Amino acid sequence: MSLRTRRNRRLIAALLLATTVPLTGTAAATTSTGGIDLGTATTHRVLEAAPAVKVRGDVAHPRSFTLARLRSLPQHTVRVRYQSSRGTEKHTFTGPLLGDVLALTKPRLDAETKNDQLRFFVAATGSDGYRAIVSLSELDPAFSGKKVLLAVSQDGASLDAEGPRLVVPGDVKGGRYVSGVVHLHVGDVDALVDRG
Repeated sequence: MSLRTRRNRRLIAALLLATTVPLTGTAAATTSTGGIDLGTATTHRVLEAAPAVKVRGDVAHPRSFTLARLRSLPQHTVRVRYQSSRGTEKHTFTGPLLGDVLALTKPRLDAETKNDQLRFFVAATGSDGYRAIVSLSELDPAFSGKKVLLAVSQDGASLDAEGPRLVVPGDVKGGRYVSGVVHLHVGDVDALVDRG
């Protein structure tokens, strides 16, 4: 993500925060989940300002997930270490498991097909167009069982301004750590690969 894009997102988040004043006059406080509590008399407009994550493709129930909805799911915390262009990075991420998010959309797996989840993938796309793929089998405890997250906080700081981040523990390089996820596409590789 370019420096200009990050600055623009921070500016938008700051403007939204400035225009979201609690009717009761209470100050904003950080909650234990890293979100912003603007008082009981106001809505969480800051949380809703980031684009919702759309889940589409081979799912029975396509839907969108706001940051508030992602925070309402069971939260998991992972500590990761990976290589990036800046060298070795170590971070702590918190958010729902990607598998839990996808379970709410019901990927179209065929119970009659042996190990059907091996044929499916999830393509995560960031707001800047960056994209990476995770296999459904990586999320399945019967196979890899990775605790892949759609993180809503990093190192204790919320990701409200940039949106959720795909986190793939165990990867040596951080290439699949997609920032600002706006779209998840569940796909079946059989639709793409020639069987002949």
